[in-house]
Amino acid sequence: MAVNATRSDRSDEARPAPFLRATYEELRKVVWPTMPELYRYTVVVIATVVVISAFIGLVDFGLGEFTRRFVYGGVTGAH
Repeated sequence: MAVNATRSDRSDEARPAPFLRATYEELRKVVWPTMPELYRYTVVVIATVVVISAFIGLVDFGLGEFTRRFVYGGVTGAH
């Protein structure tokens, strides 16, 4: 059964102004990182991405070589 909500049934939280005010108040409570912390976190993220990318690249290369040699090894092709 569907319920029809009229404009008068809307709470204050559903209106844009109170929502934006509450959002602003919550953002004031956030403890923002300092520049050295931000730099350190950025380096950690970049290093992690590089390591994971290298791992995925090596696994991809290894599986590609495995399939080329053992799965498709008997097939004569242009390679």
